[in-house]
Amino acid sequence: MRNQKSRAQECKVDHNDLIPGMPDDVAVDCLARVPHRSFGSMRGVCRGWRGAAAAPEFALARADAGANEDLVFLLQFGIPAVGGPEWGDEPANSQAYGVSVYNVTTGEWRRERAAPPVPMFAQCAAVGSRLAVLGGWDTKTFEPVADVHVLDATTGVWRRGAPMRSARSFFACAEAGGKIYVAGGHDKLKNALKTAEAYDAGADAWDPLPDMSEERDECDGMATVAGDRFLAVSGYRTGRQGGFERDAEWFDPAARVWRRLERVRAPPSAAHVVVRGRVWCIEGTAMMEYRGERREWREVGLSPPGLKAGTARAVAVGGGERVVVTGAISSGGHALWVFDVKTKIWTVVRPPPEFAGFVFSVGSVRV
Repeated sequence: MRNQKSRAQECKVDHNDLIPGMPDDVAVDCLARVPHRSFGSMRGVCRGWRGAAAAPEFALARADAGANEDLVFLLQFGIPAVGGPEWGDEPANSQAYGVSVYNVTTGEWRRERAAPPVPMFAQCAAVGSRLAVLGGWDTKTFEPVADVHVLDATTGVWRRGAPMRSARSFFACAEAGGKIYVAGGHDKLKNALKTAEAYDAGADAWDPLPDMSEERDECDGMATVAGDRFLAVSGYRTGRQGGFERDAEWFDPAARVWRRLERVRAPPSAAHVVVRGRVWCIEGTAMMEYRGERREWREVGLSPPGLKAGTARAVAVGGGERVVVTGAISSGGHALWVFDVKTKIWTVVRPPPEFAGFVFSVGSVRV
């Protein structure tokens, strides 16, 4: 058995020389090729490896090595009896709401076991390597919460973030310009909200924004085509339950005002996603693209085969190389579809039974 002195010397060697006898730049190139599923083990080897994996240059090294992996995080319902103990302590016939991960690059599925309890119908959004889980319903009181939890996907570490200034659920949420925006939704009395705020995940701080021009419950959140401005799409006012508007408001960060856009919503319950500078809408039998200069929609392809209308959630991955859509299958059950933007081909992914529950929100991170 090695004594404490030899262990200390080993840590010192590892810290100063990532791999003995090998230049650090070459060692980093080797470590950058470690699969994401083994990141935890790699970080546990020594302080040097842990520090190397946490450095900003590590992400660049993975990109240069072609070792990037695209992870899609799904806030979904799962059945503990199928998923096993990792789904929590809920009764066998109950439904647990939590975080699942689909690795688009490798095709692997896993449960985010280190995640804290997730409020029902929480939203998620990613900025850089961080994924934020925000708001939703308390699972016991069924009232909206202001909770925020943040995952660093490179380290696998969760932390509690600063809470939102307003508890809300069924709100618009998306990353734009390096911040995570939330707007609209409803409060505990089911009153639609027009309040909004922006979260800086690095500073763990919220910026209260001016109110939107009108209330928007169950609105969609997305970034503009340039990726620097946030839109709250559609939604409805308190007195018009389910009467979705066909407009949107976008926030101008320079002037700190909301500006209105007309006719930006396709059919109700559509999923919106920005793909290589174009706003796409997935609903019904067609995939539509918004032409801002004409303020109209045009068909660009077929929607995912077998997708049940009104159930889609969509996120772009790999810088817009692919689009991942989750939703219910018309014939029953749930599935995931991956769209290759270049070939315009859909691939149907049938998740394992424990990951086949309804998905309420999705976010993507490249590691």
